[in-house]
Amino acid sequence: MKKVLIITYYWPPSGGPGVQRILKFCKYLPAFGYKPTVLTVDGGEFPSTDHSFNDDVKGIKVYLAKGISFFKLFKLLTRQSKVSSHQLSSQEGESNLSKFSRWIRYQLIIPDGRIGWYWSAVKKGREILDMNQYDLIFSTSPPHSVHLVAKILAKKSDIPWVADFRDPWTDRFYYQENHRNKLITYFDSLLEKSVLRCSHHMTVVSSGFQNLLHAHWPIRDKSTIIYNGFDPDDFGGIDKKVSNGENIRIGHIGSLAKSQNPVGLIQSIRDYNLSNSDSNMILHCIGSIHPDIEATIKEYNLVDAFEKQPYIEHKKAIEFMTQFDFLFLVVPDCDKNKGIIPGKLFEYFASCSEIILIGSKESDAALLLQEAGYSHIYSKNEKIDFEIIRPKVHSESQILKYNRREQTKELSKIFDKLSS
Repeated sequence: MKKVLIITYYWPPSGGPGVQRILKFCKYLPAFGYKPTVLTVDGGEFPSTDHSFNDDVKGIKVYLAKGISFFKLFKLLTRQSKVSSHQLSSQEGESNLSKFSRWIRYQLIIPDGRIGWYWSAVKKGREILDMNQYDLIFSTSPPHSVHLVAKILAKKSDIPWVADFRDPWTDRFYYQENHRNKLITYFDSLLEKSVLRCSHHMTVVSSGFQNLLHAHWPIRDKSTIIYNGFDPDDFGGIDKKVSNGENIRIGHIGSLAKSQNPVGLIQSIRDYNLSNSDSNMILHCIGSIHPDIEATIKEYNLVDAFEKQPYIEHKKAIEFMTQFDFLFLVVPDCDKNKGIIPGKLFEYFASCSEIILIGSKESDAALLLQEAGYSHIYSKNEKIDFEIIRPKVHSESQILKYNRREQTKELSKIFDKLSS
């Protein structure tokens, strides 16, 4: 069995969408002839923790490297025990210290707030390569600093390297919410181009992201689209629930940023509830929500029909997905957003719930929905007539190609070519 060194910042006990892609790759790679070894951070800063992933990582050798984190400094300065992802965007009523800390992050630090892990990760990576013979190096971002670690290790060892992009680099949507100065953007773009140039192959999660990266360096001939997906094992023993007819529940799993405010959806739920006395529509959000979105909910007097709760472990989130009548997701309302496909979309597919997409009808996410037989796609401010749309159960046969095992098989084919 060939051996691959995986470099990732997010790894259990990290929760959230950032960890799931690499976790499932590592789970299924041995079935295709590759034994993964993981280099990750020791005591990292994660948006959430999730111990329900522990069963997937059994038997995988993991090496840890310590690092300095900008987010720990941010928490220390702002006296917060936890930093929500939406706090990387501005909000009403925030302190000057919070504004200044965010300014430091965007105007002085490249490529990301986890760069403090770089030096110890390189040192630990060299030790690992000295102790063992590896056939491949695979790094997955964000944070994009992991690719800088992989680049120097691949160069020193002359081992083929595959760089995986779950998000763009200099074109990430929150840089449009928080504009950076030209100098820091220039130096960050140099780092980006060095990774695009030096990697032997790249995997990306959408055609839109592939196009954005290709615009900075010609990578189309050495890159492959491997979408995010779902693991059938996560849905084992969970049955699809049907509405009891009293209330219609519409849910969202995961964080909602400032640029993901579903104004039309909120207004439509308000209008439905005003015109129906026999049933109510309940909006239920699980995860971090930007204050602007809660302000919109208050503006439309939807507070009594709004439920929220913080991040929950992945297994429980899957159960919620199957219980909602509708699931919604929002493509951020910003430039260069065509390639943004929220990772939760594929588990939404597997839940067999009806899906509502808020965002451009030309986005990659909208195209995938339509290919899978879904049709409820609306712009940010567009009204939704819930009187004429009703939830229906979709067939799992439409989305089998997004099975994590099948996606890992495609990744192993890339590995085979590079390591032969």
